[in-house]
Amino acid sequence: MYKRFVLPLLQAEKRIEEYRRNEQWRQLRDISLICIAGLLIMSILNLLRRDYVMLASTLGSAVVLGYCLHDAWDDKITKDLEWVYVVVFAVLCTFYIISGGNEGFAILWVMFVPFMFTLMIDAVKGIILSTYLLVLLFLVFYWPLGFLLRYDYPEVVRLYFPVFYAIDYVLSLYCAVQMIWTRSDLIVAQEQAREASFLDAATGLKNRTAFTHFVQTASERNFIRMTMIYIDVNGLHELNNRLGHAAGDEMLRFVANACVERFPKADVFRLGGDEFLIACSVGTEGEISAWMDDLIHTIESAGYTIAYGVEYRLHDLDLEDMVNKADAKMLKNKAEYYRTHDRRHR
Repeated sequence: MYKRFVLPLLQAEKRIEEYRRNEQWRQLRDISLICIAGLLIMSILNLLRRDYVMLASTLGSAVVLGYCLHDAWDDKITKDLEWVYVVVFAVLCTFYIISGGNEGFAILWVMFVPFMFTLMIDAVKGIILSTYLLVLLFLVFYWPLGFLLRYDYPEVVRLYFPVFYAIDYVLSLYCAVQMIWTRSDLIVAQEQAREASFLDAATGLKNRTAFTHFVQTASERNFIRMTMIYIDVNGLHELNNRLGHAAGDEMLRFVANACVERFPKADVFRLGGDEFLIACSVGTEGEISAWMDDLIHTIESAGYTIAYGVEYRLHDLDLEDMVNKADAKMLKNKAEYYRTHDRRHR
């Protein structure tokens, strides 16, 4: 049961949480503002009725939620605020069930919990809190903790309300589970589509779009060093003309696989045509040189050749500038190669 249903559900919930972190904060912020406004309105009504005990509960809850919301506003951290909700509503609803405030009307706050928590805040925390309230209702309304009640609820309320709440809980839980699976499947599909858009169909390497994303998100990785290796495969056009495009594709795949094998910890891109780029954030300059020697030997042993340029840096990691420098070195290397080789093999 746990491995087949609960564990996959928790994993799906975590996937959703990581994917929609900013959206989750906005949603929790809006819910907080609505709850605070509702508690303040109820506080006004309690003040008009001079029900100071209920006033203390609603106004106190509004103040606590408002303070915690303000505290979380800058960092947009939802976890702590979610637990504040659990504690506040656990205490508030327990008090309302036991005391029967507002002549029993306050117990209706309990009905908000399954929907609000499981669907809008956090499914796991919603299940914990809703289950606690469900057990509490059955214990005090049926058996054996009825002596805790400080309000004489009508018999029909004591008979039907726990069942009514249970139905509300089950429906909310069902909707939450379905929503989690739907969102999770959508996120997986989006990630798969994104990965597909980042791949070069011919070689299986990352493509130019992936490289653009790599550059745009480079600041998030905190590189301490970087090597850009720009590679141009010699003779692709001539090979296509002589043996056909299948032979050219085979050459490109071989070079691509060789780059991945010799630089397993690097990001390898096919920028288009016969041009490849290796972005390597590990290795000293000497190690990079040794790995390049191995790569060149592997490629030449298969009867192919490449022109390349290497730009190694420990500081000033401007990736686009590094690529331009590596490209310029590759062009110089290619020109030197064709001084002694037939230019028709270019």
